[in-house]
Amino acid sequence: MLPVLTTVYLLGIIDRNNVGNAAIAGFDYKFLNTTPELYNFAIAIYFIAYMIFEIPASLVTKILGFPVWLPIIMVCWAIASMAQAACTTVYHLMIVRFLLGMAEAGFPPSVLEYVGSFYARKELTLRYSFFMALITLSGAFSGIAAFFIVQISETALRGFQWLFILESIPTIIMAIIVALFMTRGPGDARFLTPEERKFVIDRLRPEGGPAEIDRKTAKTQILLAFTDLQVYVYLIMLMLASIPFNTLNFFLPTLVKQLGYTSVQAQLMVVPALLVATVWMTFNSWASDKYQTRALNLMVAHLMSIIGLIGMIATDAKNPSLFPLRYFFTVILACGAYSVLPVIFSWFSCNILGQYKRNLSIAIILTMANTGALIGVLIYPTTDAPAFIKGNVICLSTVIAQVILVIGMKLYIDSLNKKRDLAVLAKHNYKYDNELKNNKKRLREIAMKLTEGEPRFDEVLCDRHPNWRYIS
Repeated sequence: MLPVLTTVYLLGIIDRNNVGNAAIAGFDYKFLNTTPELYNFAIAIYFIAYMIFEIPASLVTKILGFPVWLPIIMVCWAIASMAQAACTTVYHLMIVRFLLGMAEAGFPPSVLEYVGSFYARKELTLRYSFFMALITLSGAFSGIAAFFIVQISETALRGFQWLFILESIPTIIMAIIVALFMTRGPGDARFLTPEERKFVIDRLRPEGGPAEIDRKTAKTQILLAFTDLQVYVYLIMLMLASIPFNTLNFFLPTLVKQLGYTSVQAQLMVVPALLVATVWMTFNSWASDKYQTRALNLMVAHLMSIIGLIGMIATDAKNPSLFPLRYFFTVILACGAYSVLPVIFSWFSCNILGQYKRNLSIAIILTMANTGALIGVLIYPTTDAPAFIKGNVICLSTVIAQVILVIGMKLYIDSLNKKRDLAVLAKHNYKYDNELKNNKKRLREIAMKLTEGEPRFDEVLCDRHPNWRYIS
């Protein structure tokens, strides 16, 4: 299941972001006879469509089922990405990018919820990092492919037009495979035996895994999704993280090109930066799962982003002797910015329970978080080259704001967990002494032992159940 979904995710990211490689190969604002600002807006309009259609598309997925809806939208976004080759004005590009965003909108929230139906919460961060790794690797793969494709000459089409066409074809092929292979969930998974299906369902049920719920309960969960404070904190956190993340997604080749490389050389020089970022992101996600921490891993990632951004702001972008140092800071920034998202995805996926509440909460968070993606695409106009001071300062501000939110969320979650632990002790008349007061780990162990055999969760209270504990 994961190999298929990760491949689809990789293809989707390539189809979305190959405009960045095309830009330095000639598909820029000059080619479209427009301004840098309007050109960036045409690219960013993708996210406007994304925000409009993400929640409706997520609900359609719930109705039609993953194996039906996913192949349909895959073919649609492949055609839209391919159509970028035919754009000759900025208005053509706006229309095509809007359609591309409309088609891709249903995939991320659905795949997060789908993967969560197969894996326990202690396993999710690493699995989500596989998808995020593909975002970084897609830049590497696309960069290598673009290096060869954009050099195609003596044809009626230019190199960047072939780039859009050739990189979209694998998505259509993969849509056929998805239609034949994927199922609605673990209950009818063809790649599992009957015993394995039962095992997956039974082990995830205490964590809000697959279970039949009535319409009234579903409505209650939908209301909880809109009224839970944590949903909106995660939303703001992800929105801020999306700004530097999407800046790098679209403009990393442009940033690297400012370091004295030609367009063709820049396509290749993004590859080492993305490979290093992928390795670090995977390690950080693995550590997050192993030690069941989220805030600590985010703080480490944010520290790296701060170092990278301050370094880029403080060094002279026009001094060739500093180009290697600026490349180093770019790599550090990539490591930090890319390693944030899988941890945040896992944080809210693990802590938000209830089938409908989780599904809708994920859609709400991802929908509004695309505001950050929209900003990230707009804050690096080519007129700010080579230093891009304004964009770097904005990104630095978002990272600092994330640090504040992460600390606040951890303190809040820890306080909720402690209140529930104390309530369990009081319910069972267990003495709360000074030893427990100064030992949170021991307090948790006793509370869990006292509630051993009791349900940790139900579909009515969801994650507000007194026996549920959040990961911080």
